[in-house]
Amino acid sequence: MKNNENYYLGNKNLPKIDATYEWKPEMLKHLNKSRQDILHFAQNFFYIINLDKGKQLIKLHDYQLRVLKGLIDNRFVALLASRQTGKTTLMTIYALWIVCFQKDQRILIVANKERTAINIFKRIRTAYEMLPNYMKPGVKEYGKTSITLENDSSIGISTTSSDAGRGDSVNVLILDELAFVPANIAETFWKSVYPIISSSKKSKIFVASTPNGTQNLFYDLYQGAIQKRNNWVAERVDWWEVPGRDEVWKQNTIREIGSEETFNQEFGNQFIEVGESNLNEHLFEVLKGDLEQPKFIFEEGKYKLWEAPNKLSLYAVGVDVAEGVGENASCIQILDISDPSNIVQVGEYNDTLINPYAFTTKLSQILKHWGSPPVLIERNNHGGQVCDVLRHELHYPKIVTWGKQSNTGILHCGMYSHTNTKWKSVSNMRYWVNENRRVKIKNINLLQELRSFVRRKNGTWGAKAGELDDRVMSLAWGLMILEKEICEKYFEVLEFDSNRKPIKLARPSYDNPGEFLDEYGLLQNNRTIKSPDGEQDYNEMPMFFMNGNQIANEEYEDLLSDGWEPVFT
Repeated sequence: MKNNENYYLGNKNLPKIDATYEWKPEMLKHLNKSRQDILHFAQNFFYIINLDKGKQLIKLHDYQLRVLKGLIDNRFVALLASRQTGKTTLMTIYALWIVCFQKDQRILIVANKERTAINIFKRIRTAYEMLPNYMKPGVKEYGKTSITLENDSSIGISTTSSDAGRGDSVNVLILDELAFVPANIAETFWKSVYPIISSSKKSKIFVASTPNGTQNLFYDLYQGAIQKRNNWVAERVDWWEVPGRDEVWKQNTIREIGSEETFNQEFGNQFIEVGESNLNEHLFEVLKGDLEQPKFIFEEGKYKLWEAPNKLSLYAVGVDVAEGVGENASCIQILDISDPSNIVQVGEYNDTLINPYAFTTKLSQILKHWGSPPVLIERNNHGGQVCDVLRHELHYPKIVTWGKQSNTGILHCGMYSHTNTKWKSVSNMRYWVNENRRVKIKNINLLQELRSFVRRKNGTWGAKAGELDDRVMSLAWGLMILEKEICEKYFEVLEFDSNRKPIKLARPSYDNPGEFLDEYGLLQNNRTIKSPDGEQDYNEMPMFFMNGNQIANEEYEDLLSDGWEPVFT
């Protein structure tokens, strides 16, 4: 280029219209070959910014070259891709090659989130600026969401809203993560974007996504291509095609993300069936073998215990909060996690009519009954009120805080539930209940809720229509205590399994077992029977309970009449 006046906004990487160059034979050779061959262009002129090494020419893998060739040879391409395989790079190369070497092309890139669309566009701008100036047309317009070049080709971005692209004329439509377009707008979105390219016989569509269940637009397009039911071509990139990814990498990744099921969803390219039950028939029958009638019943059946509190056990409590109007229930699950290889549901509170403030008082009472263990409360909606009252008014010390925090920087206590955190909590629950079968469920109602807990259209989990999942979600939150980052804050972890899940916890010391309050008269080892000769050789509970009332055991009365006496320790 002859002079600096030919730079757009003074940027030496942005030539203006009609910029002139001192051409060399080698430059003309590469220009003509790049115009004809996208692979030559990508392998010789597409640069990326490496955080450690700076600007460097990209090294494309075989599967990337295969997909790029498929994009040139076909009009409609649906790419199923494992995570972190470089599909955004493919979009960038494809868009940049077209806009640089073809005239009058309008490219629209649509992503499921605005931030994602902007990030893709930033990568295109960066790649454009790193091209040799002679390789690219001059700049007419250069904005944050669109660029137009001297050859009248342009690139713009949008999100997958119901009116995305409406009114635009587009030659190339690139759709990112189509499987994650919300179900409520997917149909109107497709009706909006498809007519953009239908008027031309040369217009193209490139769709790339990771899987997200079976009832969405991407699944329909991809399966239609596989089964030859439409005009689309299916491309697929699996995790093992990336150099360096082998079985060792897979097992390490499973350890990092928590379970093989999660790996299959994120990296395994598996379309998991919508409506799939959390428990298959075999597992349901296996778990039924652990069911028991509660040993103690309080609060007119709302509070049930399968074991009495034990001062030498470790507990965690999961809580799901409802409004208290007779629909969903405020639910408490008490879990004995002393041995993470044998987690036991030892107590449950469930009430559909208790209001959040009264529920907070009840929760505080129950927590103290179990030695004030860590409590994991879903903070959303009325849960926030429960968390704040429990901490600031009742001064409960062990409220677990995890997930998205306030934008104000204020650290609010509790478990924040949004798409990602709820998905992780359910995946963690399924790891302990489904994959490893480490949880003994005692309550038939919880087991039935787990059976009707199904995968929804958007890939999340929830109750079937007309069913409840309050017991399930309180269980899921309770089991989050066994996430490494949380568990190490409250317990001494002696050993982890291969997936970095705790499998051995230190027991409480005899001199500091926790502060158990005996509101319900149930503390294990709290009452023994002393024989006339002074030996304490009878240590079973001398009481049984029904509907919250203490009723003397006949055996207890017989012992008293024989000269034995109660000893309270």
